[in-house]
Amino acid sequence: MKTPPDRSGITFEVGAQLEARDRHKNWYTATIEKIDYDKERVLIHYRQWSRRHDEWFQWNSPYLRPLERVSLRRQGLNPPCSQPVRYADYMCDAS
Repeated sequence: MKTPPDRSGITFEVGAQLEARDRHKNWYTATIEKIDYDKERVLIHYRQWSRRHDEWFQWNSPYLRPLERVSLRRQGLNPPCSQPVRYADYMCDAS
């Protein structure tokens, strides 16, 4: 049986959380629903979305990333802003 790659911050097991990028290039919190070891892929369920949007990703896909990146962004690890910008979870003040 093939084994998933060792990717920092991603645990390849059913129920593990991560972020996945959908076809519209938006990142969402997601959960691994199934693992296909023969085809080296995982079935991703986007949290708070219908199961009809679930997608298969190759387990080495650049469109899968650790969930921790959200918390890093919230800790101020974004590039500096040139003008005030307000997002739902993020406030950048140029002053």
